[in-house]
Amino acid sequence: MSLDLPDNHLPHWKNIHTIVFDFDGVFTDNKVWVDQNGIELVCCNRGDGLGFDLLRGFIKLKKWNLNYFILSKENNPVVSTRANKMQVSCVQSISDKNKYLTSYLMQNNLDSKGLIYLGNDLNDLKPIHLAGFSVAPSDSHPIILANVDLVLPKKGGDGFVREFIELLIKLKNLPDETINKLF
Repeated sequence: MSLDLPDNHLPHWKNIHTIVFDFDGVFTDNKVWVDQNGIELVCCNRGDGLGFDLLRGFIKLKKWNLNYFILSKENNPVVSTRANKMQVSCVQSISDKNKYLTSYLMQNNLDSKGLIYLGNDLNDLKPIHLAGFSVAPSDSHPIILANVDLVLPKKGGDGFVREFIELLIKLKNLPDETINKLF
């Protein structure tokens, strides 16, 4: 699959108010290492962190009022540590993501059409249906792949988040001088 998708495939950034990222299987390859002391380790792609630097620069440049955060079923310090490193808000221990997002939209008087959701597994199915647009990595559960609006070529944990952000801000169409302003 190529990133040469039609420019109108993703919603225009002006029509998006919130982007929500699942963690496991999106920022990671869905694997976990556990040491003899029960400490969990996951592998994340550093490029995703740079992707958020690009996104923050784009938000500032365009004066875009965008909320974005990680929404995880897990309550794990690994998730918090990675989110903090990337300077991304994180909400954990949410067993019913759809209920949480519905409440979030109502409390902030937002329409679900302006919500983009990125997920990979079955507990993401309801939020995928709620969101105005949904995206999944190529190694997602087959049911998720059949239900999202866009499947990107990258696998979870392999730069999928960065791939999405670059596509969203149309990085390949930006002149070098504009890219330099993003940092």
